[in-house]
Amino acid sequence: MESESSSLSYAELLQLLAGDPVLRARLGAGDTFRVETPFVYPGRGGPVTLHLALAPEADRGSSSPIIRISDGGGLIKCLSEQGMDLELDMVLSKTVFHAVREMEDAGIIGGQVYLDSPDEQVGAGVWRFLQLVAEVVGLRHAKYKDALLQLERRRSADSGLAGWRPT
Repeated sequence: MESESSSLSYAELLQLLAGDPVLRARLGAGDTFRVETPFVYPGRGGPVTLHLALAPEADRGSSSPIIRISDGGGLIKCLSEQGMDLELDMVLSKTVFHAVREMEDAGIIGGQVYLDSPDEQVGAGVWRFLQLVAEVVGLRHAKYKDALLQLERRRSADSGLAGWRPT
């Protein structure tokens, strides 16, 4: 998705979500779109920006084009900036990979999380993709919670209170 992209306004994003036939036709004809959503990554990550284009392997035996919805690498970069580098933390890497693969038609390629959606379902695909981004961002909270639980268990074991948990 390194080709020249047209920036969509928020109003145009809403039109696309509603199934605007003109915007869908432009996507099907090979135009690429870039649009900032109202959602933001944690920290200094900035807005979640969507990139929409024809999927590279668009011929899947379907008569309608397949649209690839991507984050342009923002999600992986956000995790890295939060100290969760997928190249260094193999547990996190596997967790993110499995979370992405759990969603049908989603994947990670070239440092970008993506979701492929049939042209006629691109609006629903955008929502599914944003859900995926939210789930992966939420993994960072799960990791911190897990670390806090482990710390609490160690403290309890050290004080002879192993197995006891305050309510």
